[in-house]
Parts: sequence; C-alpha cells; structure tokens
Amino acid sequence: MNLSGKIALVTGGTSGIGRATADRLAQAGARVIAIGRPGPRLSEVAEALRGSGGEALPVDVTDPGALAQVMSEVQRRHGRLDVLVVSAGVSNAPPIGALDVARYDALMDVNVKGATFAFVHALPVLADGASVVFIGSVGGRKGQPGDPLYAGSKAFVRAFARSAGTDPELLRRRIRVNCVSPGPIETPLTHEATSSAAVRAYVEDQLVPMRRWGRPGEVAEAVLFLASDAASFTTGAELTVDGGMAHA
Repeated sequence: MNLSGKIALVTGGTSGIGRATADRLAQAGARVIAIGRPGPRLSEVAEALRGSGGEALPVDVTDPGALAQVMSEVQRRHGRLDVLVVSAGVSNAPPIGALDVARYDALMDVNVKGATFAFVHALPVLADGASVVFIGSVGGRKGQPGDPLYAGSKAFVRAFARSAGTDPELLRRRIRVNCVSPGPIETPLTHEATSSAAVRAYVEDQLVPMRRWGRPGEVAEAVLFLASDAASFTTGAELTVDGGMAHA
C-alpha cells in the first residue's frame, strides 16, 4: 500500500500505537506530521520522521485552540490533509467509586474532547477523498471491568466514527471515516499491566483467543489499510485488532 505524496497527521504520535502508526505511514511514503506532548519522545519522533520530510510538533490535544492552530499550519504549509489518524488516548481513571471531576476531565478531555476537536478542526483542511481513522478499543465494544470511564470514552469514539463515516456531507466529499479497535497491546500505556505476571496470564489465558498480547505495529498495519486506497469502499467501519477478543 503506497501513500506517496500524501500528507498525514497523527495525534498521540509520540508513543505506542500512535508512534508505530506515524512510522508505518512514513514508510509507506506519506509525509507525516506527528503531534504530541513536548519532551524526549517528541524529539525522537521528529528525528525519525525528518528523513521522509515529516515532522513532530508539540500540541496539547485537550486544547481545541491548539488543534485549530496546528490544522491551520498544515493548510498553510501543505494546502491539504489526506490522512488523519486520531490516536491520542489515556487510561488514567481511578476506581469508579473514587472518581472525581478532575480525574474525569483528565481522561475525557483527551479521549473524547481531543478526538472530537482534532476531527472538527481538520475538516476544512481534509482533501476530497481523504481518510480519517480513529483509534478506539475493544473496551468500547465489550466494556472494561474496573475501568468503565475508559470504556465509555472509547465507546464514544466508536459511535462517533461510525456516524461520521456515513455523514452525507462527508460522503459528498468522498471522505472516509473508520475506527480501529485494538485489544490488549504492549505499549507504554499498558506497561503496568504487562509488568504483572498475574495480569499477563489472565489476558493470555482467559481474554484473548490468540493467547497473546498484540504489538503496536500490528495495529499500525490496520490503520495503513484504512488510510490507503485499498479501503476505498470502506467507511463507518470498525476493524478490530484484538486476537479475536471482541468476538469470543
């Protein structure tokens, strides 16, 4: 799948699935703009993307104004956006009985508000025929015991992408919107879980029919498919990358 000449932006592009996706789209020929929090990871991604003409920019996805500004900058520099991957996400809620407004906002401002306004502010910049891919979660389909707020945020992402994918105005512009929903993936976000022998065994022995954790690169391959012309007749879809977990 060839993305030569395409301009792609990946939110949450400095870590985990977002980082793997930014790298994979660049390998396929896209000029990738990865956005994420300032810090060493952002510098590493900037260096990795430089050779393909890409870049990494510090953007707070919880700030709609910052998202609007980066989309305007993309339009100024490149004139359009061909691929948008909405990958930024966190899972940092306490047990539901201990939830307070501040912790609610900390999660929902990234997973829901950030995802929504990345899409909203990208709309004027998206080229006709562009592809948008949201990163959801199997938790948004099956629920996630012990973390209902995260599951609820990803259920929003799934429903939002499915609805946007069949929006008449977007279809008139041939803009496709889809969702990739990973299962348990070994990333910095899941480090605490993957470091626990008990959690690893539970996931591998009871949750995932393929009996292993997934890799970020496996999710990135699914994103590449949906971003490419190979998925030209696919919109409003959810593609699960979860070792069969959603269907067990």
